[in-house]
Amino acid sequence: VSVADGSLDVFASVAAGGRQDWAPLSAVGSPGLSTHEPVEGRLPTGSGEVALSKSTAERLELDLGDSVNLSADLWMLAGPDDEEPPLLEDDLALVGVVEDPSVLTGGGTVALVTPDQRDAWVRAAGHDVGYHQLLVRAHDGTHPEDAAAAVGAALPHDVVQTGEEYAQETLSAITGQGYMLTAVVLAFGALAMIVAAIVITNTFQVIVAQRTHVLALLRAVGATRGQIRRSVLTEALLLGVLSGVAGLLLGVGLAMAALWVLGGADLPFPLPDSVRITPAVVLVPVITGALVTWLAALSPAHAATSVSPLAALRPPQPPDPRRSSRVRLAASLVLLVGGGLMVAAAPLLAANEGIDEETAMLGGLALGIVGGVVSFAGVMLGMVFVVPTVVRLLGGAGARLGGGTTARIATVNAVRNPRRTAATATALVIGVTLVTLMSTGAVSTRASLDSMLRAQYPVDMSVESTFWDPDTGQNTALTPSQVEAVRDAEGVVDVAEVSATTLPLSDGGPSDRYLEIPVTVVDRAAVADIMRDPTLFDGLSDTTVVAGPLWARDMTVEEGDQLTLGDGVVVTVVVADLGSEAYASTELAERLGQDVATTQLWARLQDAGSATTIRDVQDRLTELAAGDPDASTPLVTGPAAEREIFEQVVNTLLAIVVGLLAVAVVIALIGVANTLSLSVIERRRESALLRAMGLTRGQLRAMLAVEGVILALGGVCVGAVLGLVYGWAGTAVILGRSGDLSLAVPWGHLAAILGVAVLAGLAASVLPARSAVRTPPVAALAAE
Repeated sequence: VSVADGSLDVFASVAAGGRQDWAPLSAVGSPGLSTHEPVEGRLPTGSGEVALSKSTAERLELDLGDSVNLSADLWMLAGPDDEEPPLLEDDLALVGVVEDPSVLTGGGTVALVTPDQRDAWVRAAGHDVGYHQLLVRAHDGTHPEDAAAAVGAALPHDVVQTGEEYAQETLSAITGQGYMLTAVVLAFGALAMIVAAIVITNTFQVIVAQRTHVLALLRAVGATRGQIRRSVLTEALLLGVLSGVAGLLLGVGLAMAALWVLGGADLPFPLPDSVRITPAVVLVPVITGALVTWLAALSPAHAATSVSPLAALRPPQPPDPRRSSRVRLAASLVLLVGGGLMVAAAPLLAANEGIDEETAMLGGLALGIVGGVVSFAGVMLGMVFVVPTVVRLLGGAGARLGGGTTARIATVNAVRNPRRTAATATALVIGVTLVTLMSTGAVSTRASLDSMLRAQYPVDMSVESTFWDPDTGQNTALTPSQVEAVRDAEGVVDVAEVSATTLPLSDGGPSDRYLEIPVTVVDRAAVADIMRDPTLFDGLSDTTVVAGPLWARDMTVEEGDQLTLGDGVVVTVVVADLGSEAYASTELAERLGQDVATTQLWARLQDAGSATTIRDVQDRLTELAAGDPDASTPLVTGPAAEREIFEQVVNTLLAIVVGLLAVAVVIALIGVANTLSLSVIERRRESALLRAMGLTRGQLRAMLAVEGVILALGGVCVGAVLGLVYGWAGTAVILGRSGDLSLAVPWGHLAAILGVAVLAGLAASVLPARSAVRTPPVAALAAE
């Protein structure tokens, strides 16, 4: 061990010039362990010095050198016999300003002092110095795991983690398992390769179709089937290697560009200076690209060997529209129904109260994943039946909406070769299914998360008095000017006044002694429009107390138990999802003769910009306290800001996932263009005949455009339906046991996918249409 720092959890009041703010108190880290860099001034180096976060310094209007009063109740040092916790209070000089900590990993503010200063306060309070956590830096050249093992041997009863383990644990707390995020990214890379393989297969089918006469002539002059096959596979291997190298260079270039752009942004975390180029980074994409391309070309290579020498002496033949077998249909239905039943049963298993939560969750996920794979395999096997049907329906709708003969011909052409149509749509269905699945899961998770947070945090913002009245043993009331300041703040929709107080509870003994139980007194009608979930107070009346499960546990009471308050006032306990708090009605307080003062404010905020509103309220209350030496700055907490943080995490992960899946969708849409190209080649004489019968160039272009659009829309429709079903099932498995499941439809993403499909279908038809209209009808009809 090179150096070790101890840390204590202390929440302090910071005041200056009549202004007050709140911040966690931390000690400056040793070299190699410091996490704060000054943006102005320096970090404290001696006693009597402090550094504050930028927002706190601005709120208190402090400059370097100004005096700051810091005070805190050392609750963590209070023993069981202490009536009150030790209090620290000192005047310090501001020597530095640091950036605000990230709200994802800290409280958003911080006050820094030297370790010696902090330890001196602890000793002055009459306690030995002790720590909640140790941060350790190993000697240079020492492996972190070796250092962790040595520390663990010295402290066998404590939890010892390496920095990497701690980082993964923190990441897991914010985004879920860190390795899962990496696995998801690699899985989408594999998905892109699968989609690319389908498109590559179609591409080589186009190439083989274009070279039918050339291949037949080669056979006629002596080329063997093996030579023809090797020529196609060698071409595929060369293309795969070259494309892999190009993709490697492009990927590294984009990563470097991203680091350069992000390096110029003011991010609250460090970034690497460059991309690490390792042998795996070079070899894996090149080998993968070559292997995938070579494997995708096997089927077209086999088709190339079936070209007979006589094919060089006759016109090209139309494709064989062979129908799929009944065996394929039966197998598809069996897989679809069996997998669908497993997907439907997965949420039921996850929500089974007779099984412990972890086993039920893992079992539900396993069953859902297996069912999803099986049912999706059934859909893929039956695509040759599904896609042509969907395309016919879309084409019929287009013809009725004004497409006329052009749309009808395009529809017939699109389903002429069901196998190729299904293969084209399959690549698109895979990408769209996963995009819709992730979008559905994200919006459903956001809706469910909002329901859970509404229960955990019944209001968007709470403003609580921090002055303590020793005579009453309660917080002092908020002033009318403080209440008005909160009401007038921009972004505050409505405000309700509540009171944190205590009620007298009879212990039921012969002495009829009273105990004080903490409750929050609310006017149910006044808070109905404030609370995100007003049903939490449905059981509140002048004869009940509504309590959270943690409060009920601490008071050793259960739902329906009765308590005797004051002079024989009996109330019934109603347990609701309210955490560690208990609530009483104003009518009950009046029955008990309680003089209730406004010690808290609950506020309903606009849905957007909650964090900005909370900062504005803090600034307003700080200014008010600065003008009144007898007033204190209330403590402002913002559950709404926490909701925003969770939503930002969900939105960020969704953006990453959708961005990765968009690559697969783009690759799949290239396949639509390849299919149209092959269709144009096969219908060369047919198109010329239509032109000779009066079909104009514009109508031919429109016919191919309609064909491209309905092919793309067909894949999108099938993928969207599958994605919705799988997304809902996955959300139900993960969140069903929470009791706050809300299934939603990502209408915005679906509309965007449909729009992209239409535009891509139109774009995919441009080059094939250009090739079709440039060939004169006479030349196309001439015998070859």
